[in-house]
Amino acid sequence: MGPLENIKVVELATYLAAPTCARVLADWGADVIKVEPLKGDIYRTMGPTQMCPITEKANPTFDNHNSGKKYVALNLRSAEGMEAFHRLLAQADVFVTNNRPDALEAMHLTYDDLKDKYPRLIFAHVLGYGEKGPDYNKPGFDYTAFFSRSGILADLAPAGGPPCNLVAGMGDHAVSISLAAGICAALYHRTTTGLGEKVDCGLLQVGCFLLQAPIQSGYYGKVMPRTRYDPNQANSNTYQCSDGEGIFLAANDYNRQSPKLCKEVFNRPDLLEDPRFNDRLSSIKNKAELVKVYDEIFKTKTQDEWCELLEKADIAHERLQHFKDLPTDPQVLANNYMYEYTYEDGTKTVFANAPVHFGCIDHEHYRMRTSGPIGCDNDAVLQGVGYTPEELAALREAGAIG
Repeated sequence: MGPLENIKVVELATYLAAPTCARVLADWGADVIKVEPLKGDIYRTMGPTQMCPITEKANPTFDNHNSGKKYVALNLRSAEGMEAFHRLLAQADVFVTNNRPDALEAMHLTYDDLKDKYPRLIFAHVLGYGEKGPDYNKPGFDYTAFFSRSGILADLAPAGGPPCNLVAGMGDHAVSISLAAGICAALYHRTTTGLGEKVDCGLLQVGCFLLQAPIQSGYYGKVMPRTRYDPNQANSNTYQCSDGEGIFLAANDYNRQSPKLCKEVFNRPDLLEDPRFNDRLSSIKNKAELVKVYDEIFKTKTQDEWCELLEKADIAHERLQHFKDLPTDPQVLANNYMYEYTYEDGTKTVFANAPVHFGCIDHEHYRMRTSGPIGCDNDAVLQGVGYTPEELAALREAGAIG
């Protein structure tokens, strides 16, 4: 039993951020109904873009963002389909959507349209660029509103090189967990006031929050992008080992940790006497030269060998792991951050659990309920809001439901 047991959520959304928010709420125990068009959420077809399989029984890419839900297909262009949707909203605690403001206006599903009709409803809206300003209605994906507009693409790749390659979902997932937190706060607010609330969270908004440290540095004149020869300090930088793998060294307290690093790890006590590097200020002034010295040192041993030495000296560091390493990482597995899943047809994949643990959930054995076909829960869900089998048959015949 999760902490959101008995909370009912209706989702009208596609792609990643809003559906993932609803999936997190489902992981936490909420009863989530995903409303799709009769042809289904377009993300059901996106597996090949991630090199993921799609079979009759297995759709890992879609399930990654949509597990744990019930699936209803409605034609919201029809009066009958919209009536069914409003019956769902009438029983809901939370409405999650990522439709753009003009689309919500056209369907009469804005917060202003719903707040008086359903005064206890939490209206949760994922936005690209916010609800005001010249770009409020601009289409936004995490590639654009999050990665591009926030400065990540232009400023985090090494200076002089191309922008870094992107992976789907980073901004979306940050928005999803932020909005889930906002929804929980709004639900608590409702316990004290009896009233619903509007909660919105945008991709550009989350980018500003996550990147406030470099944004603030830029405000004070720090120039980005930069090369790895211009880190904050040489003791906090990436280094390549003899086997081609990398390490991030984080011996940030230079005056205290450099003696251990140079003596116990590098076997280079002479660096402590070098006037270019013998105190923090000198090492920062000459950081490019010190990086080059460290480069040559790290090339003498493998990643495993350096990790063993750094671990023994109790100096913070980490391997530069690859995405493929995470599903077998013993620390990830020990904490149930990810698990391997086998579908009914034998297709295997890996899923990540929602990034918060609760004492009331057995995370070691928790497994998400994967998705079914488009509209697979139509009859059960719609009968729950008062439709008879005969009425459902008539709605299906009229093309109002799937």
